[in-house]
Amino acid sequence: MKSKPPSKPTFKLLSLKSIYDNKVLPLLIDKACALDVVSEQRALVVPQAHGIVLEVGVGSGLNARFYNPQTVKRVIGVDPHLHPLAAERFASAGIDFISQLLSAETLPLEDNSVDSIVMTFTLCSIPNPIQALTEMRRVLKPTGTLYYAEHGLAPQPKWVGKMQQLITPVWKPVAGGCHLDRDIEHLIAQAGFEVSGHQGFTQGVNIVGYHYWGEATAATPKLL
Repeated sequence: MKSKPPSKPTFKLLSLKSIYDNKVLPLLIDKACALDVVSEQRALVVPQAHGIVLEVGVGSGLNARFYNPQTVKRVIGVDPHLHPLAAERFASAGIDFISQLLSAETLPLEDNSVDSIVMTFTLCSIPNPIQALTEMRRVLKPTGTLYYAEHGLAPQPKWVGKMQQLITPVWKPVAGGCHLDRDIEHLIAQAGFEVSGHQGFTQGVNIVGYHYWGEATAATPKLL
């Protein structure tokens, strides 16, 4: 009998990566995104959502408990890695919830169809953030509001921003595509929104502690 050839190291590495990405990483993200400092940021913006809400990067439904059932008619959650816990958490919160297993870069929604958009700790991992934000502006009603809470590039002290830029290429593969060095307000404004927000360190000076939070509305076109 011929002996079987030994398994290729590449195959083993791919298998381990698949296990990490599909089994380990979702648990790590759920735990990290449920930390008190992150939940405090969610609590600043999510309760303001109303009407028909689009939640971008709904994940495991950690925002569910922050919505006001009296003012929210329905939450449409989109995420390319939707967690089964999302539906359970929204049901427990008494919020009507439907979900789509896809990225915000291509939204299956009509123009001007949602009253609010909620985006928390997700813009860092969207491959094409401008395209996703442009899609959000398209589906948001003219009177609607984007509510956001994100982490990103620290402008000061400069050494933190430089560290974020240096570490991001190594960080992304182990953190679900997360970029540490995105200027969140600049990206939102670049996609055609007027931003009214805040930014600063919320958990000490470190590479993941610089947060952006607030709201944005569709910018009024300038007359030529």
